[in-house]
Amino acid sequence: MAHPFGRRHSSLTCEGPAPAVVLLTCLLVIGLSPVVSTGADEQMKWCGVWEWSMDHRSEAGLVAIADACHSLGFNVLMMAPPRNRIAFMAETCHARGIRLYLSTVFSGGDPAWQQVMTPEERARKDQPVPATHQHGGEPRDPGEVFESPAPCWNRPEVRSFFRERVQEWAKLPVDGLAFDYIGYANYRRCYCPVCQEKLRDFLHAHPNLPYGRAAEIVAEDTLVSFTNEMAAAAREVRPELELTIHVYPYFRPNPFYGNRLELDTVGQTVSWFFRPHWPLEKVRRLTENLVASQHEYVTTATAAPFLGFYENPPRDYRSSGRIAAELAILRDSGAGALQMAELGNLVRKPRVAEAVARALGGDYHRTPAVGAQH
Repeated sequence: MAHPFGRRHSSLTCEGPAPAVVLLTCLLVIGLSPVVSTGADEQMKWCGVWEWSMDHRSEAGLVAIADACHSLGFNVLMMAPPRNRIAFMAETCHARGIRLYLSTVFSGGDPAWQQVMTPEERARKDQPVPATHQHGGEPRDPGEVFESPAPCWNRPEVRSFFRERVQEWAKLPVDGLAFDYIGYANYRRCYCPVCQEKLRDFLHAHPNLPYGRAAEIVAEDTLVSFTNEMAAAAREVRPELELTIHVYPYFRPNPFYGNRLELDTVGQTVSWFFRPHWPLEKVRRLTENLVASQHEYVTTATAAPFLGFYENPPRDYRSSGRIAAELAILRDSGAGALQMAELGNLVRKPRVAEAVARALGGDYHRTPAVGAQH
């Protein structure tokens, strides 16, 4: 998942929680009542991490990425290696018990295909980015818009363009695809003629539905149908290909529509990168809701609560105790999978890396090569 800053057949496990005393200490540090995990570890079979900030230029750099992934206890690595080194990276990952997923971004194509926003939204897009900007996460400012342009997911030519691209990705020697950047630039909907016509048809079929609610339904259905169409396209090429996503950018009407996606694992944010960091009770509530509703529509998909971590102090950094507490929440929820981002940011904070490794059963130890930051 390359943000603007900067199970299907898997037999792997990332079992190995932190000892109870470690979790107790972490939780007491931040003033919470300790909750000891009871059995969730057997369910945590898919532990994925996104990578986009480490060295891809050499084979030695790629080996270092795989080593870092393994040492922290992850068994799925989501990244975009150079095309001529994908086979090498897959082999390197497999030697360490890691599945390699190609990180894919749904952007590009003809500029005429871009989503249409209201004049007010377009004007805000040209304004300087405020300090509270969440870069595609849950907005603090109701007027926030996403920085990156996005195509209209309803346009037939967009679906054809990405269908071909997905099928090319599926031919690469990777274990899976990690979808990303499927959303709206205004976090709500698109106002292009194609989307407006689709909304008119929907309103004609549902005359008693309020306009605003109808627009939300059409917008969500569009995201779901596009994603599921891309998944089907990938499986046409390789039925055994594993598929995941990070639901991003944020979708205001229903941020947690991911349980409608026909994928193997679905990453949905329960703790975002940037301040103000979400209260732990919110992290717990979102995580428990994701796990409880994960099979409401697609019984074969597993919810993967997503934790974003950014090392930049003092604005965005979260402590090792806070990260340990968030991982404990995920385990206590009974989650069968998790996603974190980003690997480079994690290893550049050795105490955070150690906390992740303790929670996931990794063997990470701070070394002079990694650095001495806390």
